[in-house]
Amino acid sequence: MKIHFGGYGFQGLASIEYLGDFESESRMVLNGLAGYYVAVERAMGKKEALYRLSKFVDEFFVTLEVMDSGALSSKKIVSGKLERIRHCCIWSKSNHIYGIAARDSYLDGIAGETELSAEVFNLETRKVELIRDDMREVAAACISIPGLFAPYNDVYVTTTYLSQIPVSFLSEGDIVILNLRDLSTDKPSTASEVIFRAMEIRSLNYAKMILANSSCASVRVKTRVHSDNVFDYLDQVRRSV
Repeated sequence: MKIHFGGYGFQGLASIEYLGDFESESRMVLNGLAGYYVAVERAMGKKEALYRLSKFVDEFFVTLEVMDSGALSSKKIVSGKLERIRHCCIWSKSNHIYGIAARDSYLDGIAGETELSAEVFNLETRKVELIRDDMREVAAACISIPGLFAPYNDVYVTTTYLSQIPVSFLSEGDIVILNLRDLSTDKPSTASEVIFRAMEIRSLNYAKMILANSSCASVRVKTRVHSDNVFDYLDQVRRSV
């Protein structure tokens, strides 16, 4: 049995509160921010994992907010639009906002063998693969978010944009933490947001199609995490540890 654990953007963090039910489970397939948390937690403990995760969200908050394309509030509308324009200008010239050093600083001290796996998309072969065995590589693969950092080892990106949750390697008896974004909470208002929304709908449908044709059990995540409440949510998680 394997646990499939992850999610897209800020919503990915919501699955962390379910981790306690599977703390003894070593066979997990991960992606996204929650996957990074699991890898660090197994390597360095809960406090360090929460510290690094909170620091990561704080440092890259603006970019993650732009990529989430679904903030619930109308705060800083003008600056938000300007930030989106700035990011689009960068993305038109490069496939990422931050360099490798920015990502690798969150991998310092992470080491050791592991049974954890990170689900990635290979940009060269156009196939979904698993990064496994090495804890640092698993952590790196989970946060190799397209548009945020350059692909890991030049070819791998996390599958959060492909299927939101890691479901490409399901086996009978596996458990999926069903942590999909709720698209009913906001409406796209620009052409670029419509395009991103179409891509996200496709990723949701892809995940749902795979799940519909599997015999896996699922645990549905009810908590909604977005740019308006992400820091409050992380504080809540920290208090529970």
